[in-house]
Amino acid sequence: MSETLVAVAVGAVSAGLGSAIARWSGPVGTTRYRAVMLASFLAFLTLGSSTLMPRARSWQQERDVDALLRNEPLFAAVVEDEPSLREPLRAGLLKALRDGERGEAVLVGQRLLSPQLWRYVPRASDAAALGLGRALVATLTDLQARDPHQCYRFLFPAVAGPAGSGASARDDGLLAALRAVVASARDGSAGPPDRRAARRELDTAFGRLRERHGSDVDVLRNAQAPGADRARVCAMTIALYSELVALPPGTAGPTLRYVLGPAEPAAAARLPATGR
Repeated sequence: MSETLVAVAVGAVSAGLGSAIARWSGPVGTTRYRAVMLASFLAFLTLGSSTLMPRARSWQQERDVDALLRNEPLFAAVVEDEPSLREPLRAGLLKALRDGERGEAVLVGQRLLSPQLWRYVPRASDAAALGLGRALVATLTDLQARDPHQCYRFLFPAVAGPAGSGASARDDGLLAALRAVVASARDGSAGPPDRRAARRELDTAFGRLRERHGSDVDVLRNAQAPGADRARVCAMTIALYSELVALPPGTAGPTLRYVLGPAEPAAAARLPATGR
């Protein structure tokens, strides 16, 4: 809106100044008058646009980001819980808009907040955790089909670099699931998961994976090793989460709250090696 207003104002002022200068050049309506008016109008329009439009665009982007921080439930909740995240998140969203990623700004913000979002999972409801598990399986499956290296980057960005951008239905699904997790965690209605029972379910799931996939499952023990088969790491991680979301809801929810709680979706892949 501010860009439009500035453009209209620049055009009006340029026309007024062009007309005033043209009057000095000769009688109104003459060829000289029209030529001077046109040249003056274009000169002032170019100067005004090059000077003011970038500033107007910057002001509008800043307002858009502030509105997003207020109106996007996920951002508003996390910033309220951790005010120190507001400025880094605001800077990241602003950069996304200035880089021309307006349609992906929410996803960029989600990626920036990702380490904090997973910390809500242990306090989320069983239903929200199960929804997140299903969304995670869908996301990883989609990434694996497109490019196994992108799937691996999603799981281990610190090792392989961040996953590539690009909005898709899977991003929307994962974001919606994370919104539900944060909302349910903040209402305080869920008690802590039974860690011992969840650990048993996880061990049982690994046993079933070994029966079906044999030694392939061992790749999860050193998933971040330099020589790890990244495609196989993703395939086994998908298989593991598929096992967990297929459990009865009353079992799947608490188990996923335990598995996904450490801070990132790759945490479950490391559990057998760490003995957590």
